[in-house]
Amino acid sequence: METKKCPFCGGTMIKGKSKFEGHAQYFWRAPWKHGLKAAFTGTVKAYPWLCIDCGAIIPYVDEAELQKIREEYEQAKLEGLI
Repeated sequence: METKKCPFCGGTMIKGKSKFEGHAQYFWRAPWKHGLKAAFTGTVKAYPWLCIDCGAIIPYVDEAELQKIREEYEQAKLEGLI
């Protein structure tokens, strides 16, 4: 079972079973995408993580997806979209 350190209390966080099940679906949409580009690329899905000490639920994006978002952000910044 994967665990992380909670950024709020320093406790133990455990990863949710799925990013698609029930009400645990979290997503994020890039603010620099507009029009057709935004419609076709959709949203970024995030896994819910639960802190078993303070009860916080925090969505986290996988590292590979996060790297793609960083690259898109830097490109949009260079193009003056941000």
